[in-house]
Amino acid sequence: MNILTTEDARFIDREVPKQLGISLEILMENAGRGIVDALWGEYDLFSLNNGRSINSFVLFICGTGNNGADGLVAARHLMEQGVPAQIVLVGDINKCSDLFAVQIERCKAMGCSIDMYDEFNDWSNVAIAVEGIMGTGFTGRLREVTIDILNDIDTMRSQYNFDLWAIDVPAGLDATTGHVAEGTLTYDYTVTFGAIKQGLLLYPGKAVGGTAVVAPLGAPWQQVLGERVRTITIDSDLAEKIINYRTPMAHKGVNGNTLIIGSNDMIGAPILAAEAAVHSGAGKVTLAVPKIIKQIVQSRVIPEVMVTSTETNKELFDCRQVVAMGPGLGRTSDIPNFVDSILDSYEGPLVLDADALYAFGHVGSVDKDALRDGEIESIYAVKQDLPYCVMTPHLGEFSRLIDLPIKWIERHYITLAREFAKAHQVILVLKGIPSIVALPDGTVYVNTIGNAGMGTGGMGDVLTGVIAGFISQGYSLQDSAVLGVYVHSRSADILNEIKSWGYTPSDVSASLGFVVSELLGDYE
Repeated sequence: MNILTTEDARFIDREVPKQLGISLEILMENAGRGIVDALWGEYDLFSLNNGRSINSFVLFICGTGNNGADGLVAARHLMEQGVPAQIVLVGDINKCSDLFAVQIERCKAMGCSIDMYDEFNDWSNVAIAVEGIMGTGFTGRLREVTIDILNDIDTMRSQYNFDLWAIDVPAGLDATTGHVAEGTLTYDYTVTFGAIKQGLLLYPGKAVGGTAVVAPLGAPWQQVLGERVRTITIDSDLAEKIINYRTPMAHKGVNGNTLIIGSNDMIGAPILAAEAAVHSGAGKVTLAVPKIIKQIVQSRVIPEVMVTSTETNKELFDCRQVVAMGPGLGRTSDIPNFVDSILDSYEGPLVLDADALYAFGHVGSVDKDALRDGEIESIYAVKQDLPYCVMTPHLGEFSRLIDLPIKWIERHYITLAREFAKAHQVILVLKGIPSIVALPDGTVYVNTIGNAGMGTGGMGDVLTGVIAGFISQGYSLQDSAVLGVYVHSRSADILNEIKSWGYTPSDVSASLGFVVSELLGDYE
């Protein structure tokens, strides 16, 4: 599913009327109907009393811009359907948008109940409140008067226990970055139009938006986006398109040969990666470690993983479909030279993680002023070339690569990942909440699944092995990264249904096959 930023939404509003001849007023009418359909999807609106008096109603709290006008349209549709609805207005109606002026006159003509917010006091009969104060254009800070109104709504909700919905995005949420202003409320639902807004998928925005419901705009808006960079959700629909059945004649020789390179620093990490490559379906998996620990590793790894030595092995890279290294590699002074020697010796697909990334040091720099001002084309400068590969840093490792504090990365999460992948022409899997996959063409995939139980050491090592396992089976680096992120998170979600946390990375690894079967429709 596509993801839209604030600028994307503005572009659609501007270009759909120009290119498709569908007016903004028609889009607004469709959006309002979408709100109503979303409400019907969650409630029997003919039974609004829900333990209250017979006078219960849906309350629309509308600003005087187009976001509020969407709410006015929805109120009209509910009235036409015989569902009680009331409208309260926030802001100066003399400074309203043109479309708001049109919609408020229609509501008045229909006899809708309309009050200014300060005059409204019938909170005890509110069954559902729908907030449409400002919409996707918000950035920065909320005004004190708006904070007071939101605080008042929250107090009334606590007292009268009604559900709270947002129109497009909650008031105070930046629709692009996911950052929330002081005073922003936590919502039960957000009904958003055309496609989910990026800020609803990034924290802290994801934590305040509640359940997101995407309502159609009634126009093929995708056509007008053209060559604009794309941001897409990683979900089951996407994963099902990538995964392939194996042919009946498949054998270990055609399912790929994966090499995981470890060291004598932390042997558990490369073992986790190697076992995950096996569980993701790689035909053959070899774990190469220093000779001094070879026997120890052999005694601990599952027997399906072959163990060899990194020393004096001239055939180490022969017939390998992919080489992965980084987990447990160590950060001693000789590791950068060791990593360079591997890169010089092997020219095939690579998955680089953890200590292999640390060995690179700073590979680029960010112009903070350009980043702050939104001058995207000039924010990132390459200082060191990288091989074509999949890189899987967490935020701390990415911070070192681009020499930028984590707080800056969190605030410009998708922008920085996109520009890094484009500048270095690599597949970047940035492990965060949520994890994202950025491609060299500027496309970014945002993970929509996973859970807090994944926050334990070794989960990233498993992901490295999963991605390497898919590459070895013939999937492209791009598809392997996206599919790897999905099956890794979905496996954890399956375990999360049994216990909230306490499951291990090894448990996630062992459950990968169930996710593959699920994607292939082998069982439900």
